[in-house]
Amino acid sequence: MDAEKVARDNAALAKAVQAAVPFENIPFATLGAGVGLSESQVLGTLRAWQEEGKLREISAVLEASAVGYETTLVASAVPDSDLERVARIACEHPTVTHCYRRDHRYNFWFTLGVPTDMGITATLKRLSRAAGGTHFVSLPRTHAFKIAVGFDLETRKNAAEAQGAPSEVAPIAVSTRSVRLFRALQAPLPLEPRPFYAQAAAMGLREDELVEFGRRHLGGAIRRYVATLRHRALGVRGNGLVAWQVPEDKIVEVGRTLALAPEVSHCYARESIPDFPYRLYTMVHGPDEESCLRTTARLAAGAGVPDYRVLFSTREYKKCRLRYFLPELDQWWNAQEELAS
Repeated sequence: MDAEKVARDNAALAKAVQAAVPFENIPFATLGAGVGLSESQVLGTLRAWQEEGKLREISAVLEASAVGYETTLVASAVPDSDLERVARIACEHPTVTHCYRRDHRYNFWFTLGVPTDMGITATLKRLSRAAGGTHFVSLPRTHAFKIAVGFDLETRKNAAEAQGAPSEVAPIAVSTRSVRLFRALQAPLPLEPRPFYAQAAAMGLREDELVEFGRRHLGGAIRRYVATLRHRALGVRGNGLVAWQVPEDKIVEVGRTLALAPEVSHCYARESIPDFPYRLYTMVHGPDEESCLRTTARLAAGAGVPDYRVLFSTREYKKCRLRYFLPELDQWWNAQEELAS
């Protein structure tokens, strides 16, 4: 087969699965029809990517506020000699995700999501105690301008299409049954012709019920249902967290401007923290760190924001999607309460 055609087909499939995997009984056949491939070709390629470490998973990304959760970005200044221990303890928390060492005095960063009745503040107090008094600082989100990841296999860049701010999603009533359905859709989708049948059966659910539930909540409590690719395995090795110092009255304007750049996957405004007066955050991706620096400089000039910091990760401790309604979270919480009593 023509190598150029294979590359084009793979690029088209990668774009499609990162944009949306449909809630249908035979989703891979539908995906294939959209890019000119058969169901067997789609499944064969996805299985190969999984074996090669390129495909992380296909699963639901939930909207935290819609299902009774709150999320935050957390930073900490940890002595280098103690960083491995603190990272190990933090990563044991079931809903700590995207945990990195970065090149700054605030050298330890992770994201955290918990039910509102547990609360971010109370959770960080327990984490601090477990880590021997390490001080964790929360940077809660105040504005969201973009969440869009889509790596191009040909250019090796994040090429997600520009989008506006995610719309506000009304909270939903979460029942015992819907928790089971959400848990099923958070699990990695099996790479087989009737994946939702297998997924439903594993949770004691019906295929039609699971598919209909996904359709009903897509764009609401289910923000997206997509594939996640491991960008480093694809050759996208540049990944910088850029912190921008922006005047309060310019945050929305600048945030919307930066969100238009395809190299930007995430763009948020957050509360500032001591000795770090930055309010706006973007994730910038590219083939390497130098390309990220060039992109950031171009964005800074275009947005008129000269004061920024690019924080590259120097160690990845944990990277996974946030899973909701985990029994392990209740177990962690109860264990910490017992230790404190």
